[in-house]
Amino acid sequence: MIDMKQVIAEHIASSDHLAKKHVHPRLMKMFQVGGMGTVFTRAEGPYLFDAEGNRWLDMLAGGGVMFIGRNHPTVRKAILDTVDTDTPNLCVVNASVLGGLVAGRLLDLAGGGFGKVVFANSGTEATDVAVRFARYATRRRRFLYLEGSFHGRSYAAVSLCGWKEMQDGSEPLMPVTTPIRPNDIEQLRRELSYGDVAGFILEPVQGMTCTVLTPQYLQAARELCTKHGTYLIADEVQTGLGRVGHWFASVGQGVQPDLMTVSKTLSGGYAPVSAVLVTDEVYDRVYDRFKSGAFYFSTFAENNIAMAASLATLDVLGELDAPKRSMELSARLRAGLEDIATRYDVIDRVAGAGLMCAVYFKDSANARLRVQQKLMGLADPGVFGAAVNVAMYTEQRVIVQIPGPGLNAIKVLPPVTLTDDEIDFFLAAFEDALGSFYEKGPAVSLAKAAVKDTVKEVKEKVAAKVGKGAAGKGAEKKARAGR
Repeated sequence: MIDMKQVIAEHIASSDHLAKKHVHPRLMKMFQVGGMGTVFTRAEGPYLFDAEGNRWLDMLAGGGVMFIGRNHPTVRKAILDTVDTDTPNLCVVNASVLGGLVAGRLLDLAGGGFGKVVFANSGTEATDVAVRFARYATRRRRFLYLEGSFHGRSYAAVSLCGWKEMQDGSEPLMPVTTPIRPNDIEQLRRELSYGDVAGFILEPVQGMTCTVLTPQYLQAARELCTKHGTYLIADEVQTGLGRVGHWFASVGQGVQPDLMTVSKTLSGGYAPVSAVLVTDEVYDRVYDRFKSGAFYFSTFAENNIAMAASLATLDVLGELDAPKRSMELSARLRAGLEDIATRYDVIDRVAGAGLMCAVYFKDSANARLRVQQKLMGLADPGVFGAAVNVAMYTEQRVIVQIPGPGLNAIKVLPPVTLTDDEIDFFLAAFEDALGSFYEKGPAVSLAKAAVKDTVKEVKEKVAAKVGKGAAGKGAEKKARAGR
């Protein structure tokens, strides 16, 4: 019988080496070059810990997944209790007890405009389901999406991605998709007027750029989609379940989508899960015949662990009053960032809403710093943001993110369980990182990380050669002894 605690204890320190060898070596190399090769051995709430007990404040929260913090005890207990019951799982021919409960809770939080829930395993899959439903129900092919958007990494989702860098090599993309500008009502009006658009997909707050769609734009989108027979698809994978001050951002603005995707936070950080909320009108069009019941089915969706994690997570969010707490933390965070911006002229603007926040940078008036920024920017326009990202990790032990290709910014998606003191800690760390750049320049942080990685790589190669040499000598000695 496998002892998982023992297996983890034996291999956790070598996990990064095994991943570099077998899983995704290029991605691991990117992190390592950035000085982010730490082996984390424990996680709790908003913190990650290494073997020596050093802790990092996780302001990224697994890309928004750990909205209630890591390893939340309520979610853990729900999963363990569910496993202990021996409840039937993935029966196919039998309704899911827990799935029905999760669906009911989601429909209640969404305010009554939706009638059905379809489960999947990731935000990307949810996008695919929404696209497929919209095409089938309208019998149209064209989709509109926004520049700067991100809806996942499957073929359909990449076809609706507002970043050419992410579409590279995937051509020909799904026919026919059209990018349009965020908050440009006239362009949206023109494209929809052709009468051939199956669906218009949007993020109320863009997950990568943190661009906020205005209430006027969202209202216009709803009215125009209704007028021209197009389904409005709201991607709430990052904004959903309280992160931006409403349980769902689009509904909170008084807009009723035809389909809405939910994931990330719903999982509690324990199991892959996503859901597509659909109106009864959409559902009835898709499942218009008895035999269409199998039109969509996912093998692992509604599995007991994912559903138990979802139910427990919804309970925790409700007890926290997540939308209200998000806005309290957001007000403190943004006020602090705006205050820092008055002292450090590299900050261009603070974008986003609620606990989706991006800080964009610009060239400083400080001559020495501006020279470094100009030189670094020749390689990549987002390199200063990358330097801030590295400095926050290596010097401040705070985890943030570069939001997207070529974006000169950092982004945070912090958990709603943060304390006011932890927000203040982040702000102090951010100011320290920026202040150090005015003294020594941003290139130093990147250089230190690259040098450290190079030294580590050389040591590993030398150790491998020494080990190989010793093994060879040992084999030669055994061979002579055999003669």
